This record gives sequence, C-alpha cells and structure tokens, in this order.
Amino acid sequence: MAISGPIRLTGFSGTLDTDSLIAKLMQAERLPLDKIQKQKQFTLWQREDYQAMNTALLSFRNTANRLRYESNFQKTTATSSNSTILDVTSSGTTSGSSSVKIEQLASSATLISGSIASDTEKVGKSGSVKINDVVISFTEDSTVNSILKDINSKSKQTGVKASFDKSSGVVYLSSNASGSGSRIDITSDPAATNPDSLSNFMDIFNLSSGTATGKDAKYYVNGSTTAITSSSNSISINGVQVTLKSIGEASIGAVTDRSGIADDIKKFVEQYNSIIDLFSSASTTRKNRDYEPLTAEEKEAMTDTQINQWEKRAKQGTLYNDSILTGTLSSLRSSLNTPLDVPKGQIQLLSNIGITVKSDYKENGKLEIDETKLNEAINTNFEEVKQLFVMSSSNDPAPGKSNLGIADRVYNIVNSQMDALKKKIGSGSSLEAIDDSTIGKQLKTLNDQEAQWKSKLLDIENRYYKRFAAMEQALQKMNSQSSWLASQLG
Repeated sequence: MAISGPIRLTGFSGTLDTDSLIAKLMQAERLPLDKIQKQKQFTLWQREDYQAMNTALLSFRNTANRLRYESNFQKTTATSSNSTILDVTSSGTTSGSSSVKIEQLASSATLISGSIASDTEKVGKSGSVKINDVVISFTEDSTVNSILKDINSKSKQTGVKASFDKSSGVVYLSSNASGSGSRIDITSDPAATNPDSLSNFMDIFNLSSGTATGKDAKYYVNGSTTAITSSSNSISINGVQVTLKSIGEASIGAVTDRSGIADDIKKFVEQYNSIIDLFSSASTTRKNRDYEPLTAEEKEAMTDTQINQWEKRAKQGTLYNDSILTGTLSSLRSSLNTPLDVPKGQIQLLSNIGITVKSDYKENGKLEIDETKLNEAINTNFEEVKQLFVMSSSNDPAPGKSNLGIADRVYNIVNSQMDALKKKIGSGSSLEAIDDSTIGKQLKTLNDQEAQWKSKLLDIENRYYKRFAAMEQALQKMNSQSSWLASQLG
C-alpha cells in the first residue's frame, strides 16, 4: 500500500506522547492555511449566490422579451360561423375571412354486413381469403369474434379494422385511412384448400359485396367554381386548421384577442418586484463576522444540524454592497421612470396605465397595479399602451425622455448586467471552475496558495518530528546512563 508521508518512528523514551504534542503545535502552524480555505469557501458561496441572481435576471429578461414585439400584444383568432358544419381546431391566427361550401366529406372504405345472430357461435365453415392481399383463415370451429380478432391483428398489413355492433348484430369493416385512395378488397386465396372459401366467408358475414373504396372531401372556398379535394376532413384554409363536419356552408372569421396582454404586463411587474426584493436583500445584508466558514476539523466536532445552522449565518453578506446588484436596481428604476418621447397627452409612463411605485420606502421602489385602470387603458387606448412597451425610434429623443419602449429598455439593461455577471463568475455551472472570470482567477490564486501552504506545513511537521526524535534519543541515552549509575551505586 502506498504511503503518502515519511515513515516516522517515535516513543523511544517511553515518556513523551510525540504525535499529540506535534498535532497541537501544528494547529497554530495551520492558521494561515485555514484562513485561505475559509476564504476559498466564501468565494464559492459568492459564485453560487451570483448564479442565483443571474437565473432571476434571465427569467425577467424572458418576460420583458414578450413585451418587445407587437405580435404578442394582440392576436387575431379564427372562428367558425357554424361549428356543426366546419370547426376551427387550432388557436392559430388568420389574416382575413373565408367562406367555405362543403359538397362532400372524406370517408373511409367501409363494408357493412347483414345481421348476424351471434359472434360467439361456431361458424361451421372453413377456408381462407385475402383482404387487401393478406391471408385470413378460418375453420369450422372459428367464431365471428375469432375471425374479427384475426383481421384486427393484421390491421397494419391490410389497412383494415373490424368491429361488431352487438345492438344491431352488424359487422363493420373499415379502412384505417380515408379518401379515394383507401380500399377494401376481399378476394379468393389461390392457396386455399377449400374452393368455396370466398363464398363461405361472404356467407358468414352476410356480405353482398367484397369491395369498397373511400371518398375524398370536396369543398369550395370564397365562391370559387373549382373544387378542392382532400383525403382527410382535417384541412387548412388560409392558414387556419379546420375540420369539415357536415355538408353545407360556413365562414371562417377573425376576432381580436387582447386578453393575454394584461396578464403579460402583470407578470412583468411581479418579476420586477421579485428582482427588487432579491437584489435589495442581497446587497444590503452585511457579513456576520462572528460566523466564518468551518474547517474540516471544526465540522468533526459538530452535528449536522449545528453545521447547517452555522453555515446559514456564515453565508450571509456574500454580495453586500455589490456594484452589479446596486447598478441593476438603479438602472431599472431609472428606466421605468423615464417618460416616453411621444406627443403631449399620450401615454408616456407606466403610471398612466395604473402602474405606480409603492409609497412605503421600505418596499424599495416596488410597483403596484391598479387593475381597473390597466384594463381601461388597454380597452380604450390600446395602441398607446402597446407603444409604451414596444416603441423604437432612431430619432434623438427630447431631453429627459426615451425613444425606446419600456420592454426594450429593461431587456437591454438586463442583458448588460448579465454580461457583467458573466465576467464576474464565468458562464459554466460548476462552482469550482477555473476560468477567465474574476472569481475563476481568484479561485486559481487561492488553490495555488493552498497547495503551497500544504507543502510548507508538511516540511514544518517533518522538522518537528526530527527534533522530537532527537530529543527522545537523548532522553533514552540519559535514562540508560542513569540506570547504569544506579546499578553501580546499588
């Protein structure tokens, strides 16, 4: 087995506990290393807290991003004038209305049997046939039910499924697909040993025909005289997904939906307030100097609960008075309080739509919403509300005003602060990553210092052992001489 340190022989004199004495001496020698390791742990906690701030900013940026584009402010949703004839099945948008005349629905190929008394009695006939070129066999002991199971087990090959309606005693054979390309062909099996196989099968199921084909849907759009066909009743008309339900006429219209924008604005305010809470708390919480990160030796003397409680206090203040956090708060507050450069009388500020700063200074500038006023602004001055968030102009704004909408301002600020955080902590997820970030470089320096001190302490410990070994040898020699002298005098 490999030995990590030198072999040390102690206890020559029998009077000294050398290992215990040196361990106590090394406690004082380790103080500089303990300081480095505590500083390293605090730096790792810093990076972890910075990562939490970055995650919060990313979520806020995504919310602000939704309010940067006009397309997210109102959606024109397609509707049907008669859903029993034509049903809109997607929530997609449409640029206009369309009239639709349905002449024929798409259908699958279907064969329907005559009435069958029982699906569980033996058929008393044998043979084999082909359904769409796939062999289906039956014996005298077969039942209608067992034959149908055989057909369904081969449905992927035949493209045909079978079912029995007990209430009417009717068997349905239907193609899996619809449209004129779908088919059912029941034909003789050349390899059948019973020449009456086909007639037996037709008798068992009381079928008058063994062939069927499906139909395509046929419809006309906007008065066109040219029919459009489809193998399916699920189709797209002018970008809108619809289902043809029955023969007749219906129209696809458009309704403007603005209901979602109020929710997006509320979410924006909620996340802004969360950023205010998170960043204000982190940047104003001071470090508790009575609680430092614990060394491994200190943890050994504590329970898990004690360690958790200690480290909870020791982690406080990692981002106290941090310039990135305070700068983010200052920039965001300023961006929301700068009026938009629009003509007098138009909506310029969030306060014009019912979003104001809370009066209690302890709230650190968080926002509150008058929902009645917000909804009224959306319903009566929708274009101005939209402009407040999405406006973008290359013209120089008037002094003290902005030519960028609220959403773009916030998005740009958050982007800038996330870039600053990236320089501070790097872009990876590992807390101990050694990279070109500020903290990455700090960790590299601390790791180097830690390695140097560990090597230095090993040398110091070796010197102690050499000195104690020499002292023990001297004591042993003295004890031997004392014993000899006592024997001579005795």
